[in-house]
Amino acid sequence: MLTTRNIFHPAKLLLSFLLCFLTLPSLAADKITFKPFILAEQSHLKMDEAKAKIVKQIIESPFSIVSEYSPYDEAHIYIISSETLKTLVSKSHYGGFAAPQRISLTKINDKIQIAYTNPVYMQHAFRLQGVDMEPILSQMKQSFGFEQFFGGKGLTARKLKRYKYSFGLEDFDSFYELPEYDSHDEAIAALTKGFNEPGNGISKVYEIKIPGKNQVVFGVSMSEETSGVEALNTKKTMDIVDYFPLKRTAYLPYEIMVDGKNIIALHARFRIASYFYDLKMFGKHGFGKLFSTPNAYLKAFTEVSGGSMYKNASGDGFIN
Repeated sequence: MLTTRNIFHPAKLLLSFLLCFLTLPSLAADKITFKPFILAEQSHLKMDEAKAKIVKQIIESPFSIVSEYSPYDEAHIYIISSETLKTLVSKSHYGGFAAPQRISLTKINDKIQIAYTNPVYMQHAFRLQGVDMEPILSQMKQSFGFEQFFGGKGLTARKLKRYKYSFGLEDFDSFYELPEYDSHDEAIAALTKGFNEPGNGISKVYEIKIPGKNQVVFGVSMSEETSGVEALNTKKTMDIVDYFPLKRTAYLPYEIMVDGKNIIALHARFRIASYFYDLKMFGKHGFGKLFSTPNAYLKAFTEVSGGSMYKNASGDGFIN
């Protein structure tokens, strides 16, 4: 006598097998990790020779130089983009944050490390919806060389899309909300005026207009010398967080975005942590050493945007 259990047992086994088979690709995808930087090479060229080499590579690539600057001695950064890249990121609301890609040259002992940002890492960390940055990554690898990805053990796309350093801290869209104006042009004018005023410690490095929308991304440098604020000393900040053998100099510069009539910036507790997620909270090279940084950035960005800080403004420390 056949029972119902005996009749359906083979079918159940087949169904279970099929379900396992179908979930294998997603499980494999969840294990793929992404790192924020790419080492192109470690060169024995002199800095001027390395700069000339990079400029030649950029000229021969699909990209163009938006700007360049030296944030401190023995470090130089090229900000690059392309019409293809700008059009691609424009499909996502805040995709403009990924429009500037960066190439860094950092002298360490007798070598110069040449590295650049990973656009696919940005795709996930900056939540670019419906955007595939793999073609941009392929162009960068082909144009500038590739030795290895670096910057921690890597994070999966799933973790990057919801990344925050710790429970209760800011994620990607926990922006610094800076002054709001009556129009996009007025917001641009206010920020431009702020860049030209001494004393706030913030200077413009580059400006990128995102096609098809009222969105402009500005790269900014920070200075303790002009502001008197130690937390705006980029070299001191990088000495704390960028102590690894492979230098993450291409983390710089910071961005401020004019989105419509609003001025925003990524919160320091997200922007810094997303590129240095493997740092501990405490210790010589821990985020605790940057206790005053989030609030100092908020104050400086507010002032350069034409606003003023209110009392008891939030943002102090990496743990409030």
